[in-house]
Amino acid sequence: MPDPTSLPALAPIATVVVLLEVAAGTTVAAYAVDIVGKVGRGFVGTTSLICSGLMALDLLIEALLPSGTALLGAPLPSGAQASLFHWSIAFTVALLAYAFFCSVMTDVARRVVGAITIGFGALAIAKAAGAFGPSLGGVGTAVVAFVPAALVSGSALAGMLLGHWYLVAPNLSFRPLRRAIDIVFIAVALQAAVIVLVILTSGSTVRGELLWSGDAVPFWLLVVGSGIVFTTGVALLTRHFARIRANQPATAMLYVLIISVVMGVVPAHLLFFVTGAPI
Repeated sequence: MPDPTSLPALAPIATVVVLLEVAAGTTVAAYAVDIVGKVGRGFVGTTSLICSGLMALDLLIEALLPSGTALLGAPLPSGAQASLFHWSIAFTVALLAYAFFCSVMTDVARRVVGAITIGFGALAIAKAAGAFGPSLGGVGTAVVAFVPAALVSGSALAGMLLGHWYLVAPNLSFRPLRRAIDIVFIAVALQAAVIVLVILTSGSTVRGELLWSGDAVPFWLLVVGSGIVFTTGVALLTRHFARIRANQPATAMLYVLIISVVMGVVPAHLLFFVTGAPI
């Protein structure tokens, strides 16, 4: 049954998780695009700085999280929250180091530091799962919810930042942008597969709540409609514009992509917090 926790109490927790997911996912997507698309150190370093700014905001909200918050009737473990805060700091520092290495070091060195930074981001997400998961069916359940969301939100933001990078590097090939959109497709497919699997394996009460009862409208309209269907359509349009080297409409579509992803990810996390279904 849904947890009576109010939306104002859940919003800071959802914001902490989403900001961490966006920073970690964007770092992964930018790193992957750099490897396969040779986009260059300037884009990766700038992206890392932007992600460190997101993490600074995330740390501020984490520090202000009220004590005694409960999800599905179980209080959040204070020790796990402290561990999440510490690893979030470590990830932020790693992002700053990555940006520094992108500006002054060799390609090999910056990619090694980039891989380490991704590891710190993965550990921070694992700590978020450790902080919030025990109240929601277990750490593994939270990982199932957080990792696909990190990939889809991060790939969308990385794509938008890359679209703007063409203003700085107008002679850059459009291959990196196409690869960035390909990552969006993979992430959305993973998200859709997780949703289907969760619906099939959930208990009848939770399944009914999501599919045709109290939470059916936000589930179908936002999580599925915006987060999966509309996001896929926008990504297809963006991929088309990238293929014909039309950067301005591609970038405009990437703005829409960010909005549609956020409209899917945030309600999905809120539903996870009140039902325990990691959609």
